[in-house]
Amino acid sequence: MLWAPVNLLVSLAVKDGASPVAIAATRWCSLAILLGLCLSVPSFRRFTNARWPVTKDRVVAVTLGFCFFGPAHAIYYYAITRTSTFEGNILGTTAPLWVAVLSFVLLRERISRVRVIAIALGFAGAYVVSVGFAAPSLNQGHTFGNSLYLGAVVIESICGVLAIQIARRSSGITTLWLQVVGAAIFLSAAPFVLPGVFPYTFNGSGATTAFVLTYLVLISGLVTFGIWYTLAEKAPLSLMVITLLLQPPLATGLGMLFLNEKPNLQTAIGSALILVALLIGTLEKGSAPVSVEGVTDRETDERNG
Repeated sequence: MLWAPVNLLVSLAVKDGASPVAIAATRWCSLAILLGLCLSVPSFRRFTNARWPVTKDRVVAVTLGFCFFGPAHAIYYYAITRTSTFEGNILGTTAPLWVAVLSFVLLRERISRVRVIAIALGFAGAYVVSVGFAAPSLNQGHTFGNSLYLGAVVIESICGVLAIQIARRSSGITTLWLQVVGAAIFLSAAPFVLPGVFPYTFNGSGATTAFVLTYLVLISGLVTFGIWYTLAEKAPLSLMVITLLLQPPLATGLGMLFLNEKPNLQTAIGSALILVALLIGTLEKGSAPVSVEGVTDRETDERNG
């Protein structure tokens, strides 16, 4: 739920004078520093059950951040300036489908019929909220931006599933930090390598941008990603992604609150479908995720003392 306002907030910061990559780089560099400081505190490590991956996995996690996570967020923020937050929301609803398929292929998660039904119902609900009861009508002038945004959704889905393999051999919070470090390196380098595409500027940015970055770092960064990666250590990823389908009705609610948009029948019906999907997903007994080969629990315990 706390991820729902991200596109809206990024758009507000861009209007306030910040360039897309400046927002992305500042967000993930700040989170890399903050999370690194948190992991240096023993009580935080105990609270999050932090366990460090083996050297090979550490390199892979940083590489995933540099090659997938960082580029995905650079593309997200760049694309949102060439489409609308509404259309980005539509494209974002495809994430659970990509993650479910990749979880089956890469994590060997057994996806039951009940879970397939829940994903299908949730996707239908998200579609109805975002689009309505007809075929999607994306602005033709936004084709380039929409294509970029969809590509970023796929890239981040691949990264997320591969990172969870490492998290299940060690811990989610340490894997997240290593991935964020890789992303921060990429996003810091992007303005120097491609200054015409990814300029790093804060032209006249003020309190709005400061608020946006605070939210992106603390709430939709440290809190939401931290919880997500920690839960994904044991919970089936294909089941967790059903909760992402809450974002369209929540984004619609934010539009009603801040943009004076009025609720309609499609919002009510779509939200109802999503709630049914969440209920089905919650009630499913489902099996625990299959262990990932490579490191046994004993080896992990010895490595982390």
